Amino acid sequence: MKRILFLTVFLASLCLNAQTLTQTVKGKILDITTGAPLMGATVTLLNASPAQGTATDENGIFKLENVPIGRQSFLVNYLGYKERIISEILVGSAKEVNLTIQLEESLQQLNEVIVTAPTDNTRPLNKLATVSARSFSVEETKRFPVSVSDPGRMALSFPGVTNSDDGTNEIIIRGNSANQLLWKIEGIEVPEPNHFSDDGLYPGAVSLISTNMLAKSDFFTGAFPAEYGNATSGVFDIRLRNGNNEKKEFAFQFGVLGTDLAIEGPFSKNYNGSFLVNYRYSTLALLDKIIDISDGDGVPVFQDLSLKLHFPLSSKTSLSYWGIGGINESNDYDAEVEEENIIVDDEFSSKTYMTGLNFKHFFNSNNILDAVISYSGNDGEYYYEERSQSSNLIQETDNIESENTAFRFNVNYTNKLNARSTLKTGAVVSILNYDVYNDKTINDNQTVQANENGSGNMYQFYSQFQYKLNEKLSATFGFHTTHFSVNDDFVIEPRVGAEYKINNKHTLSAGFGMHSRRMPLIQYFVTIENDQGNIITPNKDLKLMRSAHYVLGYDWRIIKNGHIKLEAYYQHLKNVAVDANPSYTGSFVNGLFIDRELTDTSTGKNYGIELTFEKFFSRQYYYLITTSLFDAKYKAVNGKWYDSRYNFNYTINAVGGKEFSIGKTNNNLLGVNAKILLNGGKRTTPFDIEQTNLTGEDMYIEDQRNKLELDEYYRVDTSIYYRINRPKVSHIISLDIQNVLNRENEYELYYNRDTQTVGKYHQLGMLPLLNYRIEF
Repeated sequence: MKRILFLTVFLASLCLNAQTLTQTVKGKILDITTGAPLMGATVTLLNASPAQGTATDENGIFKLENVPIGRQSFLVNYLGYKERIISEILVGSAKEVNLTIQLEESLQQLNEVIVTAPTDNTRPLNKLATVSARSFSVEETKRFPVSVSDPGRMALSFPGVTNSDDGTNEIIIRGNSANQLLWKIEGIEVPEPNHFSDDGLYPGAVSLISTNMLAKSDFFTGAFPAEYGNATSGVFDIRLRNGNNEKKEFAFQFGVLGTDLAIEGPFSKNYNGSFLVNYRYSTLALLDKIIDISDGDGVPVFQDLSLKLHFPLSSKTSLSYWGIGGINESNDYDAEVEEENIIVDDEFSSKTYMTGLNFKHFFNSNNILDAVISYSGNDGEYYYEERSQSSNLIQETDNIESENTAFRFNVNYTNKLNARSTLKTGAVVSILNYDVYNDKTINDNQTVQANENGSGNMYQFYSQFQYKLNEKLSATFGFHTTHFSVNDDFVIEPRVGAEYKINNKHTLSAGFGMHSRRMPLIQYFVTIENDQGNIITPNKDLKLMRSAHYVLGYDWRIIKNGHIKLEAYYQHLKNVAVDANPSYTGSFVNGLFIDRELTDTSTGKNYGIELTFEKFFSRQYYYLITTSLFDAKYKAVNGKWYDSRYNFNYTINAVGGKEFSIGKTNNNLLGVNAKILLNGGKRTTPFDIEQTNLTGEDMYIEDQRNKLELDEYYRVDTSIYYRINRPKVSHIISLDIQNVLNRENEYELYYNRDTQTVGKYHQLGMLPLLNYRIEF
């Protein structure tokens, strides 16, 4: 009671501060196509009395001092460019606000400034994208309930996006498996940036990327621009921000998922370079060192380090070095499964790392060269053991060891020919090294499923041209090529997009693209014994899976600060890897490792329609409602069509929130948010109980592949946060509650060979996530 009273008095003392607080807002104004700085652009603080404004210097840099804290909006103008309103920027008392604002060159020279509606800040940063794309801000990753500052979990509120597992960062886009998603950081492909991930086999559970490092980034769900290759479902294009180059700033965060410390600042007073470093350690593991909170079962242990160093070399040239790395382990010993007669030992450890050196040079304001050299990898060890509780006899073991590394070089050249035309060309060289091993034992019968090490190369080249016929109509044309040395496959992928603005409220869009994706390397090196008793790797020559995307879109700016968006899409899949034996109906599109011979002669199809109604954050509230209806199927080698494992048929998301200004001078902020997620039931295959009892291995009724549908998935999440602004320091206290109704959604079926019964695994119940953050 004394502690509660002390905390109440402490918080009350923070709230009673009546001082009017201000902060510095600074940043860069850049050309949206090339990223060239715009000298002489004006930045005006809206609704300020007296008026406040400034102009950019020769490096496109501006600074506005003494900006009142709270939500602020800015008007940006530059001669020959379209004006832009940047709305509802959160200005806090502790950290300076650093904005990067891109302006688009106008095809018409206006004689007067006309203030229009605020810019749609969800428009993608990549202006060569015409459909199925949006940007997201750091604030959204913090605001959406149970996003827990994770961009992957935040994206689950976007149209066509869902997952099937509460405990992972699985991202299912339009019925495609999670391992069809491309992750890029700072312009280069990276392995899935999650703790507890395993190269294309398991998506992981906790993001490696701290929001302290994030800048505004892009997310694509189909028909993406030509520069993106090795992806068939979507693209996460993550950008990292630079540190403050004028003053040191700190942030400390203590929460259920991790304890963070971040520091940023200039290298020196006379140099514009900066550093940004963030370190995080698992909070549960930290507490377990003090008091035993694991009850003997162990707790997930992880830690990660992220950094970015920015070195301006001249007004036209810059260099930056970045790195992200994490190690983790999870041990679950003697876990009883659903009170049945099964004991499970589950051990997993991994490390994921990525680092890159980025070079940028402006030849002039219309020509820019970007180059990246990177090194990344993922090492994982997984051991699973299942035994009888009564006899303690081992029934099944599964052992996976993998080490995958990649050295990549990426170069891009952008040439803005004029206000109407832009040409962007680039190439990627990837040198891949792998060492994979997998064995499985069923009732003392061991089978080595993969055992291979070596190297391979992937070469990619793209070119894309955008032409603006007028202010209403623009089109993009391009292609992407890929050669993968492991299977010696070469593909050419054309890409086309168009956008037509009927007027300021109505926009039509269309996109088409061919896309391809390689499988996890371990899938190519599955070993089997042929009829002659020889060990062979029959999957090594499987071609890259292709996916043709067709998308039509309509956007209606129905309200000043929001819109309705409708998209219809069709994806035709070819070279789909399916089981080569007609007696089996499994496919790689189900997202699971298959330890048998595959063939790439099959096809698939995903099609659907998505409706979005969104109000951007303004007047201290927002909402985003999305509905997706879809179908995802593939054809097995027997010629029959089957539902994909992720064919949920529908997914509905609704998220919204309200913010309140509190205190005598409205210095503090109180925010409440809620989210509802409803999916069709997960699909699974009924057990062939007779064959399972006979072989000791889980066997299924193959002709009923994914016919069973579990109960629909339904979850309600909530969050509340309180931001207390004091001179030069801010405190943020937040509570996220996942699954506030404590609904135990069904996860999958399992068969208990001791009791010869079929049971169900369930997902997480209610999970509260408390977090405290201080910025200074």
